[in-house]
Amino acid sequence: MKNQAEINEAIYKYIACFVDCTIEQLKSNGTYFVKNTKEKKDYIKILSVRDANIISLSEDKYEIGKHALLGKNRDELYESTLIFGQTIHYVPDLRKVTRRSFPDNFLFELYVGEELKQLCGISGFDNSLAFDENGNTNTDFALCARKDNEIIAVAGASAAFGNILEVGIDVKKEWRGQGLAGLLVRNLTVELLERDMIPFYSASVTNLASQAVAITSGYMPFWTDSYGVR
Repeated sequence: MKNQAEINEAIYKYIACFVDCTIEQLKSNGTYFVKNTKEKKDYIKILSVRDANIISLSEDKYEIGKHALLGKNRDELYESTLIFGQTIHYVPDLRKVTRRSFPDNFLFELYVGEELKQLCGISGFDNSLAFDENGNTNTDFALCARKDNEIIAVAGASAAFGNILEVGIDVKKEWRGQGLAGLLVRNLTVELLERDMIPFYSASVTNLASQAVAITSGYMPFWTDSYGVR
């Protein structure tokens, strides 16, 4: 299992690749405008890690973004009319992430890789396990809770970059409030860490319930970014 420093460093590399900046910029205390060569057009992403702000723009938006955002503080950046929505991204806090015992009143099953095809056809789990019309899914791991042979909750993890995976959770409405979300996310996270993988979790700033799941599952906030472009 990787230690906290190794997890954090891997996440820095992932973010740097994602927004096309340097790790040194992410670890600074400044605001940087970068041209994202991976994005062809109409791309604006504002991302903040600790004291650093990165404004990542496609070439067609670079001068527009720089003119509108230069000299702005962090709050002003995220209030810009160029973007909308904010996401908080969390990484495991190894001091708090420990496996919890499963209660006896539910059946819990882990599906990995090709085993996920057994679940093809289920619906209502778009954040954790979704299949396309050909029966394919981007999910690599799924920890499911069943009640009376019905899947009622799923924590899924899909590859984001190398051995870094993003974890998502869905619980059917009638089964929410029983701690299933936190339990599944926590235990799937431990499973991934024990396999030497690095999970992270994301939640909208408007989704307090999802943020609570992150904290109760042993995660800590690491970076924020904007969601969409106007």
